[in-house]
Amino acid sequence: MTAKKEYWQINTARIADEILSVASGARTEEDIKMRVEPILRKAFKDIGIDVDIVEYEKATALRAKMDAVYGYLILEYKVPGKLATGPGQREAQKQLQRYLSEEAIHHRPQEKAFLEKAIGVSIDGQMIMFARYTRIARVISTPVPMAPDQRELFPEKSAQIGFHFLGPYPITKDSLTNLLIFVRAAARRPLTAKDLSDVFGPEHDIARQAVSEIYSAVMRAQRLSAPSRVKAFFDEWDRIFGVVYGQEIEKAEKAAEETASLYQMPGGVRLKQLLFAIHTYYAFLMKIISVELLSMQKESTFVSFVRELGALEDDPLKERLMRLESGADFSDQGIENFLEADFFRWYLDGWNRPLANAFRAIIRALSSFELATPVLEPDWTRDLLKNLYELIVPKKLRHDLGEFYTPDWLAGYLIERSGYQGDPSVRFLDPACGSGTFLVEAINRVIQNLRLKRKINWEKAGRLILNNIVGFDLNPLAVLAARTNYLIAFAPFIPFVRPISIPVYLCDSVLAPTRANCEGGLPFEDVVFSTSKGDFLFPSAVQEKEKIDQFTSLIEVGLRGKHSPEDFFNLLSKRLPLTERDRRLLLRVYNQIKQLEEQGENGIWARYIKNAFAPVYLGRFDFVVGNPPWVRWGYLSDDYRKRTLDLWKRYGLFSLKGHEARLGAGEKDFSMLFTYAACDYYLQDRGKLAFLITHEVFKSKGAGEGFRQFELKENRIPLRVLLMEDMVDLKPFQAANKTSLFVLEKGQPTSYPVPVVIWRRIPGTGAISPDWALSEVLSHTHRANVKAIPVHPAKINSSWQTATPATLKGSEKMKGKNHYQAHLGARVEPYGVFWLRIKDVRPDGLLVVENMVERGKREIPSTSVAIEKNLVYPAISGGDIIPFGVKGNVYIIISQDPAKRLPYVESWMTTHVPLTYAYLRKFKDVLLSRGSRVVRELAQATEFYAMYGIGPYTLENTGWFGNGWLPKWPPWYYRGCAPPLA
Repeated sequence: MTAKKEYWQINTARIADEILSVASGARTEEDIKMRVEPILRKAFKDIGIDVDIVEYEKATALRAKMDAVYGYLILEYKVPGKLATGPGQREAQKQLQRYLSEEAIHHRPQEKAFLEKAIGVSIDGQMIMFARYTRIARVISTPVPMAPDQRELFPEKSAQIGFHFLGPYPITKDSLTNLLIFVRAAARRPLTAKDLSDVFGPEHDIARQAVSEIYSAVMRAQRLSAPSRVKAFFDEWDRIFGVVYGQEIEKAEKAAEETASLYQMPGGVRLKQLLFAIHTYYAFLMKIISVELLSMQKESTFVSFVRELGALEDDPLKERLMRLESGADFSDQGIENFLEADFFRWYLDGWNRPLANAFRAIIRALSSFELATPVLEPDWTRDLLKNLYELIVPKKLRHDLGEFYTPDWLAGYLIERSGYQGDPSVRFLDPACGSGTFLVEAINRVIQNLRLKRKINWEKAGRLILNNIVGFDLNPLAVLAARTNYLIAFAPFIPFVRPISIPVYLCDSVLAPTRANCEGGLPFEDVVFSTSKGDFLFPSAVQEKEKIDQFTSLIEVGLRGKHSPEDFFNLLSKRLPLTERDRRLLLRVYNQIKQLEEQGENGIWARYIKNAFAPVYLGRFDFVVGNPPWVRWGYLSDDYRKRTLDLWKRYGLFSLKGHEARLGAGEKDFSMLFTYAACDYYLQDRGKLAFLITHEVFKSKGAGEGFRQFELKENRIPLRVLLMEDMVDLKPFQAANKTSLFVLEKGQPTSYPVPVVIWRRIPGTGAISPDWALSEVLSHTHRANVKAIPVHPAKINSSWQTATPATLKGSEKMKGKNHYQAHLGARVEPYGVFWLRIKDVRPDGLLVVENMVERGKREIPSTSVAIEKNLVYPAISGGDIIPFGVKGNVYIIISQDPAKRLPYVESWMTTHVPLTYAYLRKFKDVLLSRGSRVVRELAQATEFYAMYGIGPYTLENTGWFGNGWLPKWPPWYYRGCAPPLA
């Protein structure tokens, strides 16, 4: 079927008059049916419904006769005035529920899916009623308000599991508009992540064509020597990539080959360029969906984007997309900054026939979807963009890059534990907002509170939300997704608030534009914003939102008017009351961007700068809530480690010295620095911070000591940990990362014991699905309330000990001087090289061994060889320990001199253990590319087989050994064949 008109192009007011007119003379149900059905049939046909599929007097599975059935629409006519009485309404409801239930029998075993899509309609010529079904308790809404005094965009109603009914409503233009939307939705694809992925996922031609052509455009631009906007956008995206994902991406490189294969691209693709292409493809889908959603506003004058573009030729299509990418479609609707600092419009600079065909195919395919779905089925579109991204980017690549989205239930639970109640006047920040999960949860809490009030000032509440619920993120794609999700969540306020500037900013929460962070907070002095195109220096006088906005707008005016430096300086003098020195600094910024413009490398820089200053001028917040990046210190990009080093030191996070510092630095996590910077920059006094964070910050002996001081050292501002929850066993991200959540308050010292909740899955419970509701998670888990204290009371930042109060009290009596000293243990990775299985002991004393490739995550070839016994030691991995015994032994090569804490030199190895050396030599490339920066740099500086954490204590006959325990030595050790220690 081909759509002729959109629902808003139908004159529903005229149709309502026609129905009321013909119904006025009707006396029976048959009269209503014969007079009204032709009118509705014509309207259905006008919006593209195949009316020839209608079945009159169709029998249900139980032989009940239905008046008219259009696929998923069941239409029942009633005697005039039937729906005006209580008994008549109840009878109509009962009939619609029966017909829908019986018709669903034909769709077994998918009857629930049928019911959620089906629509029941009862009409008596004067009133109309809608029947729907939901599988979960939720809030439902009609697309268009039903009465003049209902000014909300989406009027809402609570519904429990099962059938629910909307109306009856008088037959008006609004109620008939709803009928047309419901009818069309029943005939078209719903706008859900699953349905979108069935068309736009990597297994399908549209995605394969688009990603392949976009990737080719990126590579063509990079092969050219001349500067271009494509190269400039990619270079800055690449710089950010090193911060967001880290630079240790070897696993992701391998996953990129699998991803390329999934998109049917040839081998040898480059990871970053491929991901940039996929991000551009995904960003385009988001933009199209978002601009279509704007058309759902009742008073919108916007015409459907996808209907308009599908038939355009290449050049007109490019012109129309240029308007979209400029943000004009959004600004025309009063959404000012939706595409501000967007990195993914570059494809227009690489425009050619293949690209045009790819984007045209995307647009045409999207036209088959029901864009009213977010209105009709809010639960279907919840986390639409997040789920779509997870289907477009394969799971292995996402996880190898460290991308894990926060489940909705966990985001809601963390906000609840923070104490945020949804008061729109209270300030709420997510400084690492990702796709906006926490922001949406916060907005929903405000809406829930507003529903409890009799009278709502929607305009005031909407403006408070835009001022007080704010997100920052450094990932350009995440910012676009967060703005889209924010806009969807903000929908009830859209009719009352203009203009709308979505408070989600592309910026670095830790390294805001600043020259020196040495006195606490953000300094009031000249600041610098660093990019891949150099540093932009600003005077402190412009560190206010109004001045930054004004200056960046003047840059765009100057560029459009091709202002000379002198003309721009005069313009600055008239518009911004600044000193001449400050104007000269800003003129230098203009000249830098003007040069980029002349080289064809501009397009984002002015608005990008504006976003980057958001942390400087937005002030402090009552609640700072979110899931900060979890990236090991050693995995951060070289540039970012260098630029943040002073901050690590300033907050006292590098608490170790000498050899311990080298060990500890490798174990530190960026989330530690992020937490302290967020407390320092953004949290008000007595404000609360609630983060998801790696559990190691509370338990690790050395690396977490600086974090556990819980004080902003320079200003002596204490931080009080209010609670911690251990979710390590829960694995909410369905990965090995050790998750915990904690809440702290700024301005008060931490007092022990700290309340702790330990989560455990009920035996027999598998993985906790990210799609579960909180109630489902709670029903599948046990939670134990315990307390936490420092292991060493005299050392307040020592590791936490968690137990019940009685156990803690008993353990105090047992504490004393330990005769044993704990050590980090040997770093014997990669396991697939150093961990061995002994197959035989030959008569000549050589060991026939096989490397245990299944132990590690890296793909390492399996080999079986004979080697000397001198460097082979037994161990037991932690997973092999069982009560009063072990499952079995493993054996490990230790190629490190424990006395010197350096690898045995190559000459000694080739002379004394040549077979062992030859075995290790096979894996030289693997050993020189180990994941830990500390270990890798040691290997590069000494011998490729270097190890870490090996000391004299490692070779004691018993005791903990890295991830395992040294058991009784095998027979050859008792014959005096242990390796030399010097």
